[in-house]
Amino acid sequence: MAKAFNELVKTQVLFLLILFAVTPLFAQDGARGRAKFFFKEGESTISLPFLPIYNQAGEVEALADSVGVVSLPIGESFQIRSLFYTDTTFQVVENRLTKIILEYEDVALQVFEIKFFKDPRDHVKQLSKQISAEYISSPHLGAFSGYFLVSQKEKILDYYEADGLSLLSGNKKWKPWDFANNNSTGESYNHLVPMEIRRSFHWNTNGDTIASQLFNQPTRDKEYGMLPFYSREIYRALEVSGPLDEKSIKYYDFKYGVEDNNDVIYFNVKDQFKSDAKLPLFLIGEGILYLTSSGDMVDKLIFNFSSYKAINLELKRRLVWEISGVLSVSYEKENNIIIPSEIGLEAKFFGGRNIGLPRPFEQGNEASISEKMYLKNYKAVSDENLDNLRKAMSKIGLESMVPYDPKYWQGSSSVSDKIYAKVNSDLGKKIPLEKQFLANSGKRLRPWPSGASNTSNKKNESSSEEFRDKEIEIIEDVVGQLRAIWIDYK
Repeated sequence: MAKAFNELVKTQVLFLLILFAVTPLFAQDGARGRAKFFFKEGESTISLPFLPIYNQAGEVEALADSVGVVSLPIGESFQIRSLFYTDTTFQVVENRLTKIILEYEDVALQVFEIKFFKDPRDHVKQLSKQISAEYISSPHLGAFSGYFLVSQKEKILDYYEADGLSLLSGNKKWKPWDFANNNSTGESYNHLVPMEIRRSFHWNTNGDTIASQLFNQPTRDKEYGMLPFYSREIYRALEVSGPLDEKSIKYYDFKYGVEDNNDVIYFNVKDQFKSDAKLPLFLIGEGILYLTSSGDMVDKLIFNFSSYKAINLELKRRLVWEISGVLSVSYEKENNIIIPSEIGLEAKFFGGRNIGLPRPFEQGNEASISEKMYLKNYKAVSDENLDNLRKAMSKIGLESMVPYDPKYWQGSSSVSDKIYAKVNSDLGKKIPLEKQFLANSGKRLRPWPSGASNTSNKKNESSSEEFRDKEIEIIEDVVGQLRAIWIDYK
């Protein structure tokens, strides 16, 4: 039976190769075809949703939908790359649905020395118990540094870098609209308040500056709202439904492997759970757990995800953002508490409706983000200080409006020299970066919302200005108090 199946697979592959060789001869500009992906489970063939499709440059070209279907240009070769399925190259045909059956990738057990558990699932269960017992579970205040980039058409268009305070809520439970305690919303389970900032202008692909606006603007197709550090929300999704979460292990497959001579455990969301909207499973994809030499702790985690379900909504209000990316997390122990010490995110946006859209959607030229956060020196916050600290940090957030200090950034940067050279090359051609930093000094990341429904009404304009002046006064006072605290943490 197995031999017959293998012969059938070889025949299908040969047919596809012939088809791929002929197809480009008839390809037309703009012509597209569709592919649908399946996997075999016993005698059944089951559709495989939310797969990232890679182009020949190794970039994610598109995402399969909830039933495993994707639309792609004809005449080009694409790839499925996976830790759990055999890598597959394919093309699509115009006005036809190409069906592709993926095979599971076998582990070469004969060359792999099992040092830990016979079943990697048992190993993950032990690691999960450790995380459950030792992971940060109460509010802690620490320092953060990090940067955020927006790119499109292989050019960097936005640059933001900040150092400041980070307040982790320590809330490990999930409930919609409850990222932190006291029903805080959004990504506020990790409150950030910058104490030092440098940021560029917002540029478009034509080399012109554009305005950043709050949402609900009439010209939203030309303007956008930008909010750095998306990784807080994506990491929160990992925190409450990832492979190290005790209640979520059942949703994953695991297998041992080796990466760069280090022992690892590969993980993958089980196929039968990928389209189940009722489950509290917010990231769909696969990844790697890098182990310490003793195997008793996870040193680093990488999650390649192709689907993110909005974590701040009730499960029945399912909303899947069209975003694909790689989330990377490094862990450290401080005072017998495990914390995320480094969080990185590389992501690409494929839809018009998306999490905090950093750019207006343009099919074929989707916006990408790249960010990194470094977290350190966390200390427990006493109950008597927690409420005021949380209110102060959540009120200000990334809008601390601190001035740019050139001397500070001469000796402190989260960005490597290589990345900064690219930033300077892409963003500093018309206006030197230093002038952009100075021009944005002390300004809000996004403009104040209008307090008047009719901008011609002078009374409303006056009232709005008075409100803003009062807000600025409060923010400056609070930032001054927080800066004194930050100096002791950084």
